[in-house]
Amino acid sequence: MSKTPEHILMKLADANQAGIDMTSPKAVVTFLLAQGEKDSILFFYKPNSVEFDFDKFNAAVAEMNERKN
Repeated sequence: MSKTPEHILMKLADANQAGIDMTSPKAVVTFLLAQGEKDSILFFYKPNSVEFDFDKFNAAVAEMNERKN
């Protein structure tokens, strides 16, 4: 079972399709902000914190890449 919600994986795939550097959380977040996806970005923050969860981001990108292949 997927650990990442389907809509998040779809947004990551959209960013990847648009040529965004998927190794750069800043680039992906900037792309998502431009799309108006504030709620999708919040998924990558640690609960009750203002700290970005890089492990969660990297895991979601890896999951998106696995599904693509």
